[in-house]
Amino acid sequence: MKKLHLILILTLIFYCCQVAFSQEQSSPLWKAYKEENYFRLNHMLAKSGIKSNGPECLLFKAKLGYVFNKPRESDSLINILLDKYSDAFNDTIIADLVFMRSVNLTRLEDYKNAFTDGSLFVEKYHHLYDSAFINETVDDNTVREILSGVPKLEVIKTSDIQVPIKRDVAGLINLPVYLKSDSVNFVFDTGANMSVIVSSLAKKYGFKPLAKKIYIMAITGKRIEAELALVDLKIGTMEINHSPFIIFPDSILSFANGAYIIKGIVGFPIMNALKEIVLTDDKYLLVPKVPEKTDQQNFALDQSNPVILVSYKNDTLPFHFDTGANATMLYESFFNRYKNDIEKNCQKSKNQLGGAGGSAEVETYILNNPILSAGNVETKLDSLIILTKSLMSNQEHLYGNFGQDFIKRYKEMKINFEAMSIRFSK
Repeated sequence: MKKLHLILILTLIFYCCQVAFSQEQSSPLWKAYKEENYFRLNHMLAKSGIKSNGPECLLFKAKLGYVFNKPRESDSLINILLDKYSDAFNDTIIADLVFMRSVNLTRLEDYKNAFTDGSLFVEKYHHLYDSAFINETVDDNTVREILSGVPKLEVIKTSDIQVPIKRDVAGLINLPVYLKSDSVNFVFDTGANMSVIVSSLAKKYGFKPLAKKIYIMAITGKRIEAELALVDLKIGTMEINHSPFIIFPDSILSFANGAYIIKGIVGFPIMNALKEIVLTDDKYLLVPKVPEKTDQQNFALDQSNPVILVSYKNDTLPFHFDTGANATMLYESFFNRYKNDIEKNCQKSKNQLGGAGGSAEVETYILNNPILSAGNVETKLDSLIILTKSLMSNQEHLYGNFGQDFIKRYKEMKINFEAMSIRFSK
């Protein structure tokens, strides 16, 4: 009798784990997945209440682990899907799984296996993507190949730290970093998916280039030749060792005929390794030894690009999160979503947009007095530029670039890379 009872329980458990979504449940989940709106996917999956180990549910969970910075969990689910359920999906989904795994392994600094997956992705699935995205992936894979076998990034943090910050003439956050025993101001930029140092400083402090040249895609779509080095630095009392830095020629980060020069940029890999950062009063960067626990999840990663959940007219819209941008900007996806309203009510114009690698003139509209919500706050901005055409590939799922015009209205911004949360406070 007990044996029969056990068999019935196991049968019930197996059934519950394998139960598929109904068409009514499945359709909006797939829509959010294909639109790459993972905040919406996460919300709907949690709301559905279904706990399943079927291939469809595992796929959604693998994607959510990938974007919400749980690379080990995501990698484990992807391995199950590729080993056991590859026949359940078409080539586009399989390619996405291989690509996600390459990025997960990159975040885990397993560059050798990340390079293997990146090579497989380009070789087998290049026909499914546009050439610009494949070229970027090839460039990323060159970085993985170079970093295979080098020491992993190391952060030595023995206590909470607080360091002063200030804004430069371009309005960007600068913080002092120590190279050897010298203090140098670097830009602190969440929008930079790699850290950067100019060639003259790399030579001065003996940071030697690794192996061959690499190429980085600029905002103009141009590929910039660069090199890669491992840099040791200190921020306050915190040591950061073996951090990959792109070495750019000085001229790339020199603007207005040398009137404004960037010497270096602290980018995503270092911030992610710090676990949590707090920018307060526009005066200090705080890095707690132990990250805060929170249930809020309004922050995600698109490869190494940070994404923040923004609400506009009750729409859930993912924006690129960029502390290096002075102003919030709206992308082509936003234009297409609200096209009739924009063409009817917004003024048409042209703008010169630039960054490392040059500038480009683009056709735009101006949206006056928009109200955006992000984190735990709602803000009315003066005006925003709306792009009618994407400047870079793989922006179709993002609706804008979230910048300092929003951030500077608040005394404190807390970014938690473990809980994947961004919060603002007065």
